Amino acid sequence: MDAYLKRTKSRLGPGENSDPDEGPSMSRGPKKAKKVCSRRYNESYLSFGFIFSGDPTELTPLCLVCGEKLSNSAMVPSKLKRHLQTKHPSLQNKDREYFAGLREQTGKLSALLRKHPVGNERAVRASYHVAELIAKSKQPHTVAETLIVPACKVIVNETLGPGALKEITQVPLSASTITRRIDDMSADIERTVLEKLRLSGKFSLQLDEATDMSGCSQLFANVRFVDGDGIKENFLFSKDLPERRTGEDIFHTASMYLEQGGLKWECCTSVSTDGADAEFGRNEGFVNQVKERQPEVIVTHILLHRETLITKTLPAELAAVLDDIVRMINFAKTRPVKSWMFPSLREEMGMDHEVLLFHTERRWLSRGKVLALVYELREELKAFLTNERHNDAKLLSNEKWCAQLAYLADIFQHLNDLNARMQGRNENMLTSTDKINGFRSKVQLWRQHVQRGNLDMFTHTQKWQIVDSAALCETISKHLQNLEQKLVFYCPSLDTDTLDWVRNPYSSIVVTKDMTLQEQEEITELRQNRGLKLNFADLPLDTFWLKAAKQFPILANRAISVLLPFSTTYLCELGFSSMTAIKSKKGERLCAGEELRVCISSIPPNISTLCSTEHDSNFTLSSHTCE
Repeated sequence: MDAYLKRTKSRLGPGENSDPDEGPSMSRGPKKAKKVCSRRYNESYLSFGFIFSGDPTELTPLCLVCGEKLSNSAMVPSKLKRHLQTKHPSLQNKDREYFAGLREQTGKLSALLRKHPVGNERAVRASYHVAELIAKSKQPHTVAETLIVPACKVIVNETLGPGALKEITQVPLSASTITRRIDDMSADIERTVLEKLRLSGKFSLQLDEATDMSGCSQLFANVRFVDGDGIKENFLFSKDLPERRTGEDIFHTASMYLEQGGLKWECCTSVSTDGADAEFGRNEGFVNQVKERQPEVIVTHILLHRETLITKTLPAELAAVLDDIVRMINFAKTRPVKSWMFPSLREEMGMDHEVLLFHTERRWLSRGKVLALVYELREELKAFLTNERHNDAKLLSNEKWCAQLAYLADIFQHLNDLNARMQGRNENMLTSTDKINGFRSKVQLWRQHVQRGNLDMFTHTQKWQIVDSAALCETISKHLQNLEQKLVFYCPSLDTDTLDWVRNPYSSIVVTKDMTLQEQEEITELRQNRGLKLNFADLPLDTFWLKAAKQFPILANRAISVLLPFSTTYLCELGFSSMTAIKSKKGERLCAGEELRVCISSIPPNISTLCSTEHDSNFTLSSHTCE
């Protein structure tokens, strides 16, 4: 077959061998690189609607009509003409003067864009501020177009006159714009938080999970870290969990986020959870997997959830009363006709409360509010149940039952007050333990007074003291004894005596027996430091120890490790409530993670930077069209 092949004779240079079986000659020179030719712009290309842009060493053709940039190799008449005929066929018969006028107009617009920011920078800034307010108020994004803009127009028209209305119309407030603004602010806050965590070097995590309206499980995470001269806490993330919601799934979700943010488990000093099986499983729980990565991590069980467990340990007699109340409320609330009849009856009898509340296990304040409302509306509820011929109407006529209802309303009100005092930002294990121990001491004091027949601490109950006082006091005394025992069981007291030096290193009763020699040396020297001692009373505790860390690093680092862990799920509860408001029935599929960050974050977005970034991007896009 080789005989039928037509071989072309190659031109041989000096030293080249024509024999294919022989190797290349050693005298062959190096192969020359292919020369790349950069095409230049010609004014005749304007007749095809093209001008030039880009680096002067390698110009690229830019279409005046659509703003599309072609490669340098396309800067030939045939390719430019093909673009005009295929992309803009209606303009293919236009002469060169038409495109010259178009170039002049776009040149003027380019100069205007350089002089004034695209979209009016003040209007863009106002758009960001409005989007932030919408996110913090948990309103739908369409509220800007449907309410805010019309309201602003009415106010401006009435106060400043019709001439100022054009300023309002320049502010971009469409629903899609609000969504984009919120996403930008969320990304900016997230970058700031992650950068602060990387600079801090240590942080504390708080995790909890809840189910949204669509039935999807959400993992919430908050973080506490050292920032400048204080300890700050902030929302970290909200992620969807798989259906199983195992400890392994929680650990994988948290680990993926930390790794993407450039963080390591080795920097996590403590983890706080609610003690569920997924977190505290024996083998594959979230906590066990964290300890494999960080053996020195401090694991804390949220004190608030422990107290919730205590409230479930009611004696049988009082638990029956609570079941009766739940049954009455369900009867009045779960039937549409009866649900409307009870408010009407309440209004006729002149009561201030609107409706009864459902009792929920998840919300820790629900029982106290439910019991207080039922007690105050007991006469109205009795009349309603009597009209409906319900058997529970007899219970509301029973004085012993009403006395027990009054005690439940009182004791749960005290528990609600304790819960409310443990809520808020910057709560730590020391302050929460003090409040738990203080409540435990009050329970002991109450029990002593109840045994003597004094019920002054229970405002509603003391009105029923005339009804079989001895039996009522005995029931209350037994419950208080049981409550005290459960407080000891679920909330074992921290050894706070050995941590008093964290609260006040200058106290004369500070115990230092569990300190190392270096820590004892530093606290001895710290007590003689007059400058820090004079500032101690004027500085917050975390700020004082961070200031002392420059001279006493070992002692200050241990103090910070005591103040960093979370003691309550306040931030998670705040996130759950915000998620419920944001994910309404109309928007249950909405991804609320970005909006939650803007809504509950204590770190504000840098709106000035976002405005300048958007201006630069808009100017780049516009200059491509106008160059």
